[in-house]
Amino acid sequence: FSRVTVSDFLLEKDPLFARITLSSDELRLYRQIYETLQPQAPRPDLVVYLQAAPEVLVERVRRRAEDFERGISAEYLTMLAENYSRFFYHYNAGPVLIVNSERLNFAREERDLDLLIDRISSMRGGREFFNFGD
Repeated sequence: FSRVTVSDFLLEKDPLFARITLSSDELRLYRQIYETLQPQAPRPDLVVYLQAAPEVLVERVRRRAEDFERGISAEYLTMLAENYSRFFYHYNAGPVLIVNSERLNFAREERDLDLLIDRISSMRGGREFFNFGD
């Protein structure tokens, strides 16, 4: 039997948040901690990047109406989405499935989740893309 672990965290992408939210002093300290932890971080067998346009992200945040998300601005989400796109374009530490999630709703549509699981199951490595309808 093999053990499967699913996580919504990838240490290598954590600096994206740090660079746009921390002061220069905080960022300096963060980098020291990151450089200590990074070599020990487990490598994922597969990374799934759920990509969506900033306006879709803004709408999703607004619809969820979580207290901790209320202060997130459209500008912040746009900057974050652009940074994520650049990061995953260059990410090569393991296989990546880049999913255009704009027309998918994994929380409400079991069919959408099944499509994603099927696509993950067929991954053979490298970088692959999944657009709904392909």
